[in-house]
Amino acid sequence: MALLCCWSTAACAADAWCTALSKPAYSFEWVANSEVEDNTGSVRVKDASGKTVQVLANLENYYGSSDGLDARRDFNNDGCPDLVVTHSKAGIGNESARVFLYSRSRQRFEANEALSNIGGLDLDPRDRNCVTGSWKGGAQDINWEQHCWNKGKLVLMREGSVSPMYDEEGTFQCYEHVETTYRNGKKHTRTDCTQEF
Repeated sequence: MALLCCWSTAACAADAWCTALSKPAYSFEWVANSEVEDNTGSVRVKDASGKTVQVLANLENYYGSSDGLDARRDFNNDGCPDLVVTHSKAGIGNESARVFLYSRSRQRFEANEALSNIGGLDLDPRDRNCVTGSWKGGAQDINWEQHCWNKGKLVLMREGSVSPMYDEEGTFQCYEHVETTYRNGKKHTRTDCTQEF
C-alpha cells in the first residue's frame, strides 16, 4: 500500500502535527475493502513509528488509493493541517470530499459535516479565516460560495453564480452575474449582465 506523508510548516506549540519537523508526525494509508471495490474502505492514520493510532472507516475514495488523500491544508485556520478524502469527481470537474479537522486537544482527526457539504472546497486565498466552494452546472454555468469561521461555526458570507443569457431566438446576450452577500442578518443581492464571463 502506498503511504501519503504530509506535514505543516506552521509554528504551533505543543503538538508535533502542528509544527515543522524533519520527520512527519503522521502518515495516511488507504485500505480498500477489497481489490474489486478499491474505492470504498478506510484511512489508517499512523504515527512516526508506523503504529496505527486512528482508523477512519466507511469512506468512499474516488481514486481508490492514497492519491485521494490530502493533508496539506488547514481549513479552520488553527495552524494544524486537516485531512481531506476525495469522495467523488464528476466528468465536468465537480468534486466533493469528506473533511476531517485535526483536534489538537484530542490529537485525532474528526469529521466535519459543514466543510464536507461544500462542493469544490478550497482555501480562500484572500482570507485565511474563510473557505470557498465552486461547482459547474455546465461549461459556462458556475456557482460559488464563501464561508467564514465565526465562534467555531462556519457561516455563509457570500454566494453567486455566472450563467449565459439568451434571447427568444437563442442568440447569446450576456453573462448574468449574481452575487449575494450576508452581513449582520441582512441579505443583499446584486445582478449584472456583462460580456465578460
